[in-house]
Amino acid sequence: MSILTSPRGKVEVVHCRRTESQDIFCIKNLVRKFTQKLFGRLNIIYLLEKANLAVTVCNDKEEIMAHSIFLDYPNWNVAKQDNWIPLFRELDKEIPCTPLNTLFMHFFVAVDEYATGCLKEIIRTVFKAVPELYFIFLIVPTYLSLGSTLITVFDQVGNIPCLNYNEDFAVHICHRHNHYPQLHIRKARVEDHDDLMPIFMHYDNTLKEIYGEYFLAELIEAQDKDHHAVVCEVEGKAVGFMSVCTSVNLPLLHECFDLGPFHGFCTPHPDDILKPSREPSLEEGEDAESQGSPKVVEEQEMAPEITQEKETETSASCEEALPTVLGLVSEERLKQDMEKNLSILSLVDEEDVASSLSSSLLLSVESSHFRPLYLGDPIAFCIQLFCIDERYEARSLDFMSFVFSLFPGKNFCLISVPHLTPEFVLIQNFVKVVPFNNCTLDHDLYVFHRAGLLRTPTAGQRNDLQNLAWWQ
Repeated sequence: MSILTSPRGKVEVVHCRRTESQDIFCIKNLVRKFTQKLFGRLNIIYLLEKANLAVTVCNDKEEIMAHSIFLDYPNWNVAKQDNWIPLFRELDKEIPCTPLNTLFMHFFVAVDEYATGCLKEIIRTVFKAVPELYFIFLIVPTYLSLGSTLITVFDQVGNIPCLNYNEDFAVHICHRHNHYPQLHIRKARVEDHDDLMPIFMHYDNTLKEIYGEYFLAELIEAQDKDHHAVVCEVEGKAVGFMSVCTSVNLPLLHECFDLGPFHGFCTPHPDDILKPSREPSLEEGEDAESQGSPKVVEEQEMAPEITQEKETETSASCEEALPTVLGLVSEERLKQDMEKNLSILSLVDEEDVASSLSSSLLLSVESSHFRPLYLGDPIAFCIQLFCIDERYEARSLDFMSFVFSLFPGKNFCLISVPHLTPEFVLIQNFVKVVPFNNCTLDHDLYVFHRAGLLRTPTAGQRNDLQNLAWWQ
């Protein structure tokens, strides 16, 4: 919410929200002749249906004070909707505008007394709501001035001709850095402690009670090649903090979450076991052994040797090997085991014993969960601690590019939060990992891939994306 003051000293408390269909009647009442000259005779209902973003400013009585509509193509017929980039690049080569970082203002109306304040509030809200947005263009006929309101946020870039008739249009631009700038990220320093502690205490004082008053300074001092602390700053003051490290408990995550879509957060290895081995039935194993089948011998010779160290890494591999071993047991050994069982299962026929043994084996196999075995190097790091001033939380993603640069060999960033933690802005950019039914952790796991930082890939970056696509 913001407070606007009119030239006559009147004060209004306003807030921005997405436009709703019932707002149309009030919006039409704000249209003036100058509005039609500036934007043309528009069908507001049609624009709202096509809009990428429509913002309405209301006061504390829910009265509409201003409204604006934004789309991803020019508001006058100066270029084709799907091919406007070359034309705008010719105006200024230093403006890297793309369909992903640019919007066009197609409509704006406001109450006259509060027009300037409402416009700035709308622009700030749009940049805050769309972190990838860096440019807003406005196109008007050259014979018209922007007026006292729009000229406060838009600067003229140049003129371009119309496609249909002989008339030029003026192109104006609004930059993000003038309203809701991208945050500056750097390595943390001990001097940042005093700026960051009020932010931590605003959310929770548990860390201070557990680790002491200067836990943050100690964490910053303990940085090394595997542990880093970074901050975001505004006008030289730290307004956010993130601690990252490469110490990830992958065996625990492997037991509790389905890491298959991410290849276990490891690099591919030729000895990876990604699928369960074929499980021959008990009868097939006996027939193969009694007939001296060369296929069984071949499978035994080709089976990879698993060291004791690898067996301790995962109990699932032992469970999966069980049916294969039982399938290759000799007939005499099986009869001996059955005779021993007769002392326990007294007065039971041999056929019943065999069927009981087979059914118990199937139950044990079905109850076990196969876990792939990943032998490659880990390529993930985790976020240990994170906080940011709520005024700048919409720019939380600015941290990610910097922390990935600290770990050039890592492709995944992980973060875990308790189940009932409210969703915050940073985690909205992460993907939630699916837990197994027998997961005992009281945390949710989220992952972010390095490729998520790419916005408009170049030819070389497209090749990098293809190389990283194996985990999908």
